Amino acid sequence: MDLDHRCQERPGLKVVCEECGNLSIRAIDPAATTDHAKVYCGRCNAVRGTVADLREMARRSTDVFEF
Repeated sequence: MDLDHRCQERPGLKVVCEECGNLSIRAIDPAATTDHAKVYCGRCNAVRGTVADLREMARRSTDVFEF
């Protein structure tokens, strides 16, 4: 059995920053921003996704996050 495989990365907004482990994002004005604008980590400024990803997460949210 070959267990040496790579998992596919899930597209979308990264809730937890892969660089520093922070949960916060830098403040943006979604009403004045395009869907293609990048969302940055609140601590280290790593790219966490796009505004479109953030809007999609908000649409499918059930007030519960699974990590």
